[in-house]
Amino acid sequence: MEIVSQIIGLIAVVLFLLSYQQKKRKNIILFNTLSRCLYILQYVLLGAFSGAVLDVLGAISSIIAGRKHIGFVKKHTILVLILVNTCIIAAGVAIAFSNKSWLDLFSLTGVLLHTSAFWISSEKIIRRVSLLGSPFWFVYNILSRAYGSAIGDILSMCSIIIAMVRHKNSDNEKVLNN
Repeated sequence: MEIVSQIIGLIAVVLFLLSYQQKKRKNIILFNTLSRCLYILQYVLLGAFSGAVLDVLGAISSIIAGRKHIGFVKKHTILVLILVNTCIIAAGVAIAFSNKSWLDLFSLTGVLLHTSAFWISSEKIIRRVSLLGSPFWFVYNILSRAYGSAIGDILSMCSIIIAMVRHKNSDNEKVLNN
């Protein structure tokens, strides 16, 4: 079962890497959410349930953030963001407390940074904030034996940096046009 979980983790990594190479915010969120679903499966198979729970909440947050310009979410963006992040924090702290494990705080911080980034409209800032979340997931993945995902965290940091360089001109044009 361990080999299956590592393969699932590697597929999740590929989708995660592709997410930050997308030019548009909605595609970044789509690829990231698909990746997060596979990470959830990997964590369940490895018994790393805190990572799975936080990624479930992270996927929900990402989907809601993707709809921030529509209906109720648009009307109450700040309130929805606060509620979503409060749920993530409450779940993360409850998991860490019940597990008596500081390790869970790494996944909590990582998911908060990654998913909070999607509430931002600027793809440039999304990449920067997401880059901050990856080291926290890296530590969690190494200590949870999710080695494929840990390699993916290193690659994702590289991918985000490449995307930042690659899309620098289009990001600068956006700023000038606004």
